[in-house]
Amino acid sequence: MVDLVLRQCRQHRRLPRQQSLCPEERRRQSQLHDIRPDRFPDRDRRRSGTAVAGRPHRRSLHRPRRTRNRPKGDQHPFNYANQQGFSATAGFTKTLVNGVDLIVDGGVRDKKQQSAFFASPAPVPAFFTSTYVGADLTTWSITPRLSVKSLLLGLPSQLLTGIDYYDASFQQNRGAGQGLAPWHNYDLRQQTVAGYFQHTLGVAPTTELSYGARVQTVSLSARDKFDPAAPFNADIGALPLTSNETQYALHLGAEHRLNDTVSLFGRAARAFRTPDVDERVSSGPSFDPFTFAAIPQTFQLKTQTSQDVEGGLRIKAGGLQLQSSLYLMDLSNEIHFNPILFYNTNLDPTRRYGSETSLSYRVNDALLLRSAIAVTRAVFREGVWSGNDVPLVSRYTASAGVTWNIWQNYVVLDATARFWSERRMDNDQAGTQKPIPANGTIDLKLSGQVERYFWSLSANNVLNALYYDYAIASTFTDGRFSAYPLPGRTYLLKAGATF
Repeated sequence: MVDLVLRQCRQHRRLPRQQSLCPEERRRQSQLHDIRPDRFPDRDRRRSGTAVAGRPHRRSLHRPRRTRNRPKGDQHPFNYANQQGFSATAGFTKTLVNGVDLIVDGGVRDKKQQSAFFASPAPVPAFFTSTYVGADLTTWSITPRLSVKSLLLGLPSQLLTGIDYYDASFQQNRGAGQGLAPWHNYDLRQQTVAGYFQHTLGVAPTTELSYGARVQTVSLSARDKFDPAAPFNADIGALPLTSNETQYALHLGAEHRLNDTVSLFGRAARAFRTPDVDERVSSGPSFDPFTFAAIPQTFQLKTQTSQDVEGGLRIKAGGLQLQSSLYLMDLSNEIHFNPILFYNTNLDPTRRYGSETSLSYRVNDALLLRSAIAVTRAVFREGVWSGNDVPLVSRYTASAGVTWNIWQNYVVLDATARFWSERRMDNDQAGTQKPIPANGTIDLKLSGQVERYFWSLSANNVLNALYYDYAIASTFTDGRFSAYPLPGRTYLLKAGATF
């Protein structure tokens, strides 16, 4: 099996000041490494192996006045962020002996980004009022693993074990304007090697036990080729860093079938997430908040860790499937971007707990109904904000949808409605500002597949709801904030093939 995916995308957005180039990168702060690093929770999921701090980071100390129908109302019309990406993956599966499969995947991803910020209405480089950033992130990976299905002491056994290797290189130039000599030339390389296993054993006809572990070593080299003579420079260079760190993840779970309809399950785990290379570029304060004197950055961030437990039930009865669970997760050193001082840091210990329920009903072979609801609490459990809500977490989220296979997978219709309740703004750990309002959207998608060819046409936010899900509360003035509106109705056409 070989998959090839080519992606070239260009995004042009008028933004208030942003510290990082691409908002999507910050959403990756909600990923931790469990036994297998292949789970990317959606951005509203606050579960085991997730964090809350990741959100698009659009920076401004004013309240944006632009409207969707009047782009000239933007106070900074020349600010932008562009992105181009490419990725390719290939792999194969080979059966070594009966019940033993070797699976090898490899790939490369490359992402280039450019952004510019001008404090004045005109795009003129100057001291303290203009910044241009260009970056390139390239990641190579190879992930061989073995899948072993057999009998162990007469009990059904499934073992997955393997090695993950990732090599990420990140270069970023930061200066006063495009075409000018940059102040900073950041060069980071991070190599990750991990070994893992997960074993599932049928200890009884109706009971399965699973356990596993992952050990991972991360080697980092980070340098800043600083040019103090670059135009409009008022900064100082970052300190070099060479580091090696080893982390581990553990998993223990069980599932017991009461009958053919109802099953109970439970799990306990330790997970972790190491900082990304681009997060390290903006780690620690770059200036004193009182004197505004420049401070050398260090590339240092602590690894985020979590301990969590979960328990619930599954029901399968004909076309009905239901899963509901309760969970509790304690995080330490959660990675968070400070939206006021423009750097990544580690939060005081936090806690997330709540419930999640998903329900689906297959009416017939062509029609599937689905829904989900989650209740989430996210609070600081230590520090100056102990007991307060963590910003940017909605207490209630829900979705409902229908999938209609109109014509033998050649034409499939998906319709999904999503709702989320209000949430605290970023920088409102005290909980004194007006929250981000509750809202909802409806998305439609028409897609199909013919042999190895596929296509889709999507209409997102079909009711053209005017909303935002990220805002920064002012540090000094109650009721003042910066918010970035999300797009109204959008359309996306895709076509491709697998080889």
